[in-house]
Amino acid sequence: LVAGIGIVLGIVGLALNYSVIMPAVTTVSETNPAARSLPDALIYYFSFFTHLTNLGLVLVYLSEMAPGPWLGWFNKPSTRAMMASVIVLVMLFYHVMLAPTLTHLTGVIVYTNVLLHYVTPILYLLWWALFSTHGTLRFVHIPLLLVPPLIYLAYVLVRGALVGEYPYAIVDAGKFGYEQVAINAATLTLAVIILATAVVAADKLLARRRA
Repeated sequence: LVAGIGIVLGIVGLALNYSVIMPAVTTVSETNPAARSLPDALIYYFSFFTHLTNLGLVLVYLSEMAPGPWLGWFNKPSTRAMMASVIVLVMLFYHVMLAPTLTHLTGVIVYTNVLLHYVTPILYLLWWALFSTHGTLRFVHIPLLLVPPLIYLAYVLVRGALVGEYPYAIVDAGKFGYEQVAINAATLTLAVIILATAVVAADKLLARRRA
């Protein structure tokens, strides 16, 4: 039931965000002088970590409801723990860095931001704590939990260097320079390490309490 609710909320949030962002970037307007092609718009849409992580949550829920080899990676305890750490990062980053600058937004996008940055992360953390398997993670697994977010960070920096576009200002090398971006990237990496460590510790504690 909780996994099903998570799937519905994730898909609704992503779809509503898609319905707002895609028309804005594929049509010419005062704020968008050059319309994007559909493939370019899709790449732009999925360059945001919020969209990727919420899609990941949906796939984790699906792997629980329909286990099989096609979603086997999302059914692993390490993957689910990694998703717990990065979705907390998404929530905290939005709350501290982005939300204070987005007070001018109105309409559907306001509700989708709340849904994708607060509702789905909190629901996933509750589901992971209450219903997921615990007790198999070790602190030596922490480097494994860092791989997907670091791949994303490398992708964003490489893509930004090639096309001059960054999804988040904190990694905008064109605006701040690579030295500052390196500091920002190191800070984000440290945050992920701390969150991954906390998740592994929580996994151990939950396993003991469940036993």
